[in-house]
Amino acid sequence: MLWHGYLLAGSGSNIYTANVARAWRARGHHVTLLCQDRAAGARGWVDADGDFAPDNSSWRATDTGAPSAPGRCTVLRPAIGGLLPVYVYDRYEGFEVKRFVELSEDELGRYVEANVDALATAIERLRPHAIVVGHEVMGPYVARVAADRTGSPYVAKLHGSALEYAVRVQDRYLEYARLGLCGAKAVTGGSRYMIEAASEVIPGWRDKAVVVNPGCDVELFRPARRRERRVPRVGYVGKLIAAKGLHNLLAATGLTSFPLSLEVVGYGGFEEGLRMLAGALRRGDRAAAASIARAGEGAPLEHLAAFLGSARADEAYLRRASAAVVTFHGRLEHGPLARVLPGFDALVVPSVVPEAFGMVAAEAAACGVLPIVPRHSGIGEVGAAIEGALRVDGLLTYDPARPIEGIAQALDRVLALPFARRRALGRAASELARARWSWERVAQRLLDVALHGAARAS
Repeated sequence: MLWHGYLLAGSGSNIYTANVARAWRARGHHVTLLCQDRAAGARGWVDADGDFAPDNSSWRATDTGAPSAPGRCTVLRPAIGGLLPVYVYDRYEGFEVKRFVELSEDELGRYVEANVDALATAIERLRPHAIVVGHEVMGPYVARVAADRTGSPYVAKLHGSALEYAVRVQDRYLEYARLGLCGAKAVTGGSRYMIEAASEVIPGWRDKAVVVNPGCDVELFRPARRRERRVPRVGYVGKLIAAKGLHNLLAATGLTSFPLSLEVVGYGGFEEGLRMLAGALRRGDRAAAASIARAGEGAPLEHLAAFLGSARADEAYLRRASAAVVTFHGRLEHGPLARVLPGFDALVVPSVVPEAFGMVAAEAAACGVLPIVPRHSGIGEVGAAIEGALRVDGLLTYDPARPIEGIAQALDRVLALPFARRRALGRAASELARARWSWERVAQRLLDVALHGAARAS
């Protein structure tokens, strides 16, 4: 049984949950997934979906007609009254959306009570062999209260957004997280960094934690034929917000030894500022670019502002930056993205904030595309794993303290390799992704933890 407070597409935790359920079903398990996805019945791996009664004491589900599989997946939506708490604000059609930190005690209490009632009802009726809940809050606390009613153990899996945007911000969520994680049979994190970062803030559970990397759809993300180009195609895939560091990648185009075609896939609240920055660099307008860097997205872009104020941002730099062709493609779901990503010569994941994992880097690797990442947090662990497997230490990772120069140097290292060598490394990266980060492997590892605990699954 899985409890997930959100939908089944879009964000990393949504995709994680959907793919674990799909993989368990394919392996012959009967999966019950509690979430809020109103379109779940249209997904080809969902056999039945339905809603809980208003008091969450029962549910009614309808078969979807999905193609049969060795197992079966039923999606059930707890009745939460239409208020959907989130960590970072976004629009969800059909819901009133509020950030967790904005909830009144009454609103939070009603949300928790509804989910506890729904989860306890499902446990009492189905008596599942394994229960997995997501995020530091409120999933583990919901599971703890439901477990107290039903006598059922549960596993909690960590995700970075809950830690950063709820637990670190308000003491009430720190206490809910502590109670939920300490009550769990085991706690999984997508990386060593994620476990250490959470345990530094939330006490009492570190001894039952185990790393279970998220995965990628290795059947969807596959290598494609690629030809050598005069102008390499470099990709960025992610949110268009300052925290993801695209501004540093834009600036790095003026330091590379190669003319570049930079293709940006994503959306977000800083898109206009990033487009303006790309335009200023295209025009060679240092003053305009520096003005954007000073304004940033509510705060200055410190590395960019310092770089543009230095002697390195000279006329020669501006000429090289103006030669780069930057294209914004907007948002792409996984299907269209899987057709675009294999065509890149390199992917850059320039995040300036810690990442629980680097899913897009794993997806690039599965496509045979070498990902360039900073040496920090979970994203750095992905880069180090690829470098280690390929025996190319230092090829793909860079010092996050000097992001603009580091990105440019890493691009030069990768793009200077003979094309045949890059292709061979890409094939090896794809093999690694299939062996280590397939959703089938992730789902089995998570199930092992849920059934046997952290010690036997480590």
